Amino acid sequence: MLSQQTATTLPIRADRRNACPGLSRMVMAKDGAIARVKLALGRLRTPEAHALADIATAFGNGSIELSIRSNVQIRGIDPTNWDEAIAALYEAGFGADNPSADDIRNVMVSPTASINTTSLATSLLEMLETTPKYHTLSPKFSFQIDGGEDCAMIEHSGDIWLSAMDSSTHYAFGLASSPGADAIGMVEQPQALTLIKALLDTFQAHAQNGIARIKHLFEIMSQQQFLQELPVTFAPAPDWKRKPPKPFSWLGTHAQNDEQFYIGAIPFLGRLQSVQLHELAKIADDANGGEIRLTPWQSIILPNIEDADRDNVTAALKTLGLATSSEQPQARLRACSGSRGCASALADTLADAKQLSAKLIAGQNQVHITGCSKSCAALSPLPHTLLARSDAHYDLFSQDKAGPSRFGQLLASNITIDEAAKLLNAQNL
Repeated sequence: MLSQQTATTLPIRADRRNACPGLSRMVMAKDGAIARVKLALGRLRTPEAHALADIATAFGNGSIELSIRSNVQIRGIDPTNWDEAIAALYEAGFGADNPSADDIRNVMVSPTASINTTSLATSLLEMLETTPKYHTLSPKFSFQIDGGEDCAMIEHSGDIWLSAMDSSTHYAFGLASSPGADAIGMVEQPQALTLIKALLDTFQAHAQNGIARIKHLFEIMSQQQFLQELPVTFAPAPDWKRKPPKPFSWLGTHAQNDEQFYIGAIPFLGRLQSVQLHELAKIADDANGGEIRLTPWQSIILPNIEDADRDNVTAALKTLGLATSSEQPQARLRACSGSRGCASALADTLADAKQLSAKLIAGQNQVHITGCSKSCAALSPLPHTLLARSDAHYDLFSQDKAGPSRFGQLLASNITIDEAAKLLNAQNL
């Protein structure tokens, strides 16, 4: 346990649980309440998709936002309809069996994860939902089970991650980081869930005064001390490095390991209108029996497509307004809700993003348009960031881990969208 001296000097953090939207706990924004729906492993069956679209139309603004954690959000819910909206979401099968467990179902896998990876992730979800003491974890406490896939997000920092090693017999693991970072150690695959339980129990033994995340604990307790208290053993993994994912493997057509294919596509700014989701569900029904997978790039993947159906499915997705190529400006833009939906935003990022998309030339540099410095739509900086200064005016940053800003190097200040487009197009030449 922490010493008395450490415990008494530890700064008390505010409980931010109610600031994070969930399914049963909606959070008010400028445009109404937000309901965040956590999907088990980012999977969505077509009956669920139809229900989600109907609920967004009946209670929200008719739009379904795809999140950077492979979940969905419905915005614009009138507070007088909260109870009805929550009841409709639970009736459609979106809530945890135990409502108090809904907050902690933050387990992310690759949208192309194999059976071994999904089996561990499913077991982890079951352990989280059926263990009451874990229900007190922060809604932001997150896990990632990485199978080493080519299509993977390895830059989202979380609390606990495991990544399959090349040997296929061990997982590398890390804390308060992401699979793109160095591993703390490795564990045999059959012991993976036992390790996660030990990590959680040790964390909760020290969680006090508002310590919600492992990164917060490491501010006042060394990682080495934490690891020494674990009731399980693990081996070091000093030379392990996660192989780089294949760029833009979440877009377009790619071969699976079983002679079938998956096709990835992205709606504009990661938002599907209800009518689009209904039509997407119909495409999935015809293409693969009704399975849609969400990705941490605010896009979707349709798996298990037969070779003969690839062109027709791709054409149907394009007709629906989804982009399937990384060269398309639509596939390169990310934006928060902006001043339409958030009181903190200094500009209408959605309108400005639409204007920018019409001015960008083909290329692969991604651009994040954010209404304020909180950067809600991106956990880490994209190659370029437009940070709102005032209505329709932005600072343009180029990603640089050396700073000086968290967004990188400042390229231009207080520029218009037209000026930003010219600078961004020049970067693609």
